[in-house]
Parts: sequence; C-alpha cells; structure tokens
Amino acid sequence: MMINRKLYPYIITLAAAGCLYFFSGGTSSQSEPAYSYPAKRFVNSEKKDSASLAKKNTDSLKVMSALELNNSYVIDSFFKVMAIHQKFNGNVLIAHNGKVLYNGSFGFANYRLKTNLNDSCEFQLGSVSKQFTAMAIMMLKEKGKLKYGDSVQQYFPDFPYHGITIQMMLDHRSGLPNYLYLCSSICKDQNCLIDNTEAVNSLIKRKPPRYFRPDQRFNYSNTNYCVLAAIVEKVTGSTFADFMRKNVFNVLHMDHTYIYCKSDTNVPNRIQGYNANYHRSGIDFLDGVAGDKGVYSTTWDLLKWDQALYGNKLVKQTTLKEAFMPHGRWVRGHNYGYGWWLTTFGGDTLTYHDGWWHGFNCAFIRDRKYHNTIIVLSNHVNWCINKSCELLNVLRGTLGEDTDKSNIAEDTEDTEKQAAL
Repeated sequence: MMINRKLYPYIITLAAAGCLYFFSGGTSSQSEPAYSYPAKRFVNSEKKDSASLAKKNTDSLKVMSALELNNSYVIDSFFKVMAIHQKFNGNVLIAHNGKVLYNGSFGFANYRLKTNLNDSCEFQLGSVSKQFTAMAIMMLKEKGKLKYGDSVQQYFPDFPYHGITIQMMLDHRSGLPNYLYLCSSICKDQNCLIDNTEAVNSLIKRKPPRYFRPDQRFNYSNTNYCVLAAIVEKVTGSTFADFMRKNVFNVLHMDHTYIYCKSDTNVPNRIQGYNANYHRSGIDFLDGVAGDKGVYSTTWDLLKWDQALYGNKLVKQTTLKEAFMPHGRWVRGHNYGYGWWLTTFGGDTLTYHDGWWHGFNCAFIRDRKYHNTIIVLSNHVNWCINKSCELLNVLRGTLGEDTDKSNIAEDTEDTEKQAAL
C-alpha cells in the first residue's frame, strides 16, 4: 500500500521524536565526561584514497530531494543523542543505491589522548568478518576447487568429527564444539598468537565432545568459520589473510581492509577498542585465528563491498544468491544463509550481521530490495548500535513503502545465538 507523500514529513518527524525519546529516557549526563564529535557532515571529501567515492557523493548531494535531506537530519539527531549520553562511539555510513545519505563520526579513536574519530579509522569487524569467509568459499567452489558437500576429512584426514560438510559449517549446522573455550583452557601464553591450523590441531588432539550430530539443528558457532578459513588455506596454499587481500580486498580497492596480523606493527589508522567505562581492550592469543573474526575495515570500504555484492566482480549472482537463502526453518523471524543473518522486515527479507570482539562492536545491514545500506562501527562496546535498524523505517518511508518493526536481534556474540533453526 502506497503512503500519501504529503504524510512523509509527519512520518519522519514522528520517527525522530521516537528515537530521541527512546535514547534519552532514563539517562543522566551529569557525571559523563565531555563528548567530542565533529559537526554533522554527509561526506568527507578530504579522504584521498576515497576521492572518487567522495566526489560522487558530493555531486549527489546537489540532487538530494528535500525528503532525503530531512532524513539525513533525522539520522544525525538519532546518533547525536546516543553520543551525548555515551551510548555510541563510532562511525556511521548510510546509503541508498550507493549514494551516501549520511556519513558521520562520533567520539574518540583514542579515549586517553582524546583523538577524534574520522572516516579513515579502521575497526575490528568481529563476526561481520564471516561474510568474507563465506565469499572465499564461494569463490573456490565456483572455480571447482571444492564442493559444498566435501567433508572436513578431505582436507584434515585426522579430524575426529565425521559427517560434517563445508555447507554444514557455512550455515552453522555442524555441531562442532567451541574452539574458543578449548584453546582458552589449554593455551597458557596469552601473548603468543595461535593460527587457524593450530586451532584445528587442538580439536584433533583434544577431541572435545560435539554438541550434537551433524545437520541435526542450528547452532551459531565461531568454530565453523575458523575451520572454513583453514580449508581455504589448505586449498590455496596461502594464508587466509593473503588470499583475501589478493582476491577480494585488492580487487575491490578496499585499501583500508585487511585481516589482523601481529607482524603489521605500522598501521596508522587502526584504532583502539574499549570495553565498558572505556577500559582498553588488548590483543590476545585468539587474535591470530581468522575467518570467524579478524577483518579490520572502514565505513567507506564496506560501502565498496556492499556495492560489489550487487554485481559479478567476485562471484556470479547465481552463486551469491545461495548466501542470502535460508538454510533452516524460520524462528522468531530469523534464519541464516552463508555468513549472513536473515530477518523479516516490512514483508521482505533483510540480510545483516552484527559483530563483537575486544572492545569493538558493529552492525552491517543490507536492505537488498531497495538498495539501502546501514553501516555502524563502534570501538566502545555497547549494544545500542543495533537500534540503527530502526532507521530503515525512515529510509523506506522515503520510498513510500509500508514497514513494520524490525526483528534484528541485539548482538549476543559472546553468548552465541542458540535459536534452534
């Protein structure tokens, strides 16, 4: 049902008022430290390595409709309120059809030095990294290097858990135990980073019990994507970081995107992550394992990634379509594809992922039907960023489409999502 365009200003005003009320209610700012953030802006045209994107979006600003500009002010107010009340410290980029509607930075890259964030800052993506791992597997599958039905034993003959295929790990139906718990119990040197092969070897040697028989049910597990990244290394003969850099990041000109490596000591745009009350979060031995986490990126680079997923630069659309398909039964409006959460929204299906790791948390939401993109990256752990999905109501309001309340779940990365899909 189409909404009368005369109602748009009222809809947007109501959305803004609701956001302001929700995020300001019950919060006192008397004991909060001064919060520093730059004035509202839509693009950063000074960013040299994103000059073409910046120019494109500066030009597009000239043809923004009054509604799009109004939406941008609503979005700015939305995040400013959170920032003032210390509910958000990070970068935001929101786009429609690749055109940036809003781009802003709030808070500090380094809290002690009071260094302001900017849109060149590189954030740890946590579990948002899983979509890149899934892409690596799809690329190798499309090239005939592996099959979704391959067992883990084809790559690691001594792997003690039989009957598990690549596809079961992609859609979290393997039943594998949690490598994080295992490695945390046996690795005594927290400063000596382990890698994916060492994590797999720990599973082979220790053989902790599996959670359930393969393909019995859904269980969100970091182990699945750790093993998938190890398989990529076995198939290609290169490190997972090198494979991604050469075949994905370089191809898409994602110049500020990489997988963490302890030998990369000179990374000027990599920022500090903070836990509650701005306590610094450090690097530990688990940071050497990639696939389930480990990717650092910027909002601009993630927009490049988002736009590439509408084309055929990396894989064919027929191959990519499988990543956005449900691979289990729907529970409370949620399902999982390959590296992507699926959720119902406004009668359609959104693809998204959230992430948390060592003081960082983020949300990456794609409304593929209307080409809306919301990228929210934070280096201070809090869960209010997931409320950013409410902005889709504003974006879809511009298009005159009915929407309902989103089912996007709050990030529960540290306890894992356990719904039995």
